[in-house]
Amino acid sequence: MNNQDLKNLIEKYLNGTLEASEAQQLEQWLDAAGDEHAFDAMPEAEKDAARIAGYHHLVERINKHKQPGIIRPLLRYWKAAACIACIVIAGAVFSKELLNMVAPHRLVSLQSIPGKTKKHILSDGSIVWLKGNSKLIFPASFGAGNREVTLQGEALFEIAKDPRHPFLVKCGTLTTTVLGTSFNIRETGKETQITLLTGKIALSAPQSAPVVLYPEQQAVYAATGTAIRKQEEGTPPINDITKGTEYNMAFNDATMQQVLQRIENKFEVDIQLQDAVINSNLITADFTDQSLQHTMEMISQALNLDFSIKGKTILLKQKK
Repeated sequence: MNNQDLKNLIEKYLNGTLEASEAQQLEQWLDAAGDEHAFDAMPEAEKDAARIAGYHHLVERINKHKQPGIIRPLLRYWKAAACIACIVIAGAVFSKELLNMVAPHRLVSLQSIPGKTKKHILSDGSIVWLKGNSKLIFPASFGAGNREVTLQGEALFEIAKDPRHPFLVKCGTLTTTVLGTSFNIRETGKETQITLLTGKIALSAPQSAPVVLYPEQQAVYAATGTAIRKQEEGTPPINDITKGTEYNMAFNDATMQQVLQRIENKFEVDIQLQDAVINSNLITADFTDQSLQHTMEMISQALNLDFSIKGKTILLKQKK
């Protein structure tokens, strides 16, 4: 697809006339440009449903932002030109964002390399620390039902709390169900080990009775399909499980600058201070396994601050 073809499709996207077949064409181009993203082995009916849902989602977004009168054609042209420029400059980075809108429910595959831990923030705000030589398959955007992912290898999960939408991790024939908690799963090919850090999780498998784990408990499930069993001894130290991640968010007389930098790194946000005096505070607190929203609420309450979150930007200021 050349730039003119792409521009034509984006202009149709902007004025809400993009047909489902054209959305599929745009999706395929973006999929190739993104390199990392693709539909997984889904039935064709499910793929078509995802494409149609993505198309209608685009139209709804466009209709919400249409401008009246004479400036609308100019606005459409400017946006289309900006899209082309972004794709030329940002390449795969921009294509991923547009692909998320064209096919929001497609499955995405994330791979980590041996010896390295790769962090990813899912669409619901959950954080996954994918450990060396592991693979995670997940929807680009979770739908209205359960939040379901598939793991091969090892990962540490910090799950965003959402009681209406349980989070399911499929690991072979073993299913881990959570509402909002943190835990580590390690699949070796011979067995799967699950260690719970906070909250509560339920484990299920075809030939086993369900098992519930509480903090600092571990269970093991053999690849041969035998019963899930709790591991009463030999649970690995938390520091070993969280090594190479930003899971630990405990501070003791830390400067505000240190705390905010850690928050920025973990949640991939930009925190802007309206009042420089905020940096003079020292903090002793534990924000481990807390969401971004709750972390900022705790800081604001302790230091009498106000904050607002807009996308990936957080504004922090003194209360008047």
